[in-house]
Amino acid sequence: MITNKSGFYWLSYLCLVLMGSSAVQAGELREFYIKTVHIDGNANIKGDDKHPAEAFVTEGLPEGRGLQITKPNEYGAWKIRAFTFTPSQMVVREGDDVRLHFIGVQGLHHGIHVEGNGVDEKFTLTRGVIKTIDFKSVKEGSIEIECYDHLPLMTAEVLVLP
Repeated sequence: MITNKSGFYWLSYLCLVLMGSSAVQAGELREFYIKTVHIDGNANIKGDDKHPAEAFVTEGLPEGRGLQITKPNEYGAWKIRAFTFTPSQMVVREGDDVRLHFIGVQGLHHGIHVEGNGVDEKFTLTRGVIKTIDFKSVKEGSIEIECYDHLPLMTAEVLVLP
């Protein structure tokens, strides 16, 4: 997350340069489809035909339901699951209209909070459901998105460039 204005403007400049001639014009409708997903990592403390032996580690991991670890079973297999939004960062320009479609793909439900730039909306998203939110003529800054059921990992943002 950018925490100072000089960093914000440097990132804004870099994004504009990278966007080049394909940049959208301010005031356009920018539409994004945000999926709720989890990423699984499988391991085995004994090793198996798919993985070398890996120690079961829990030290230094953040607390919260966004990162879930299953202890090794009788065969030594264990897994780690991280919940996330994809995409997790969207970039638009000041003055754009923004439409966010949240799609419940993985996870039974997600308590979602969208906040910033005059937006403050909370809703629960369940698997198979699409929830759409529209913002008109967004202002410079950012709109933060978090699933408070799967913190600290399940976060996203809409970055609004000048």
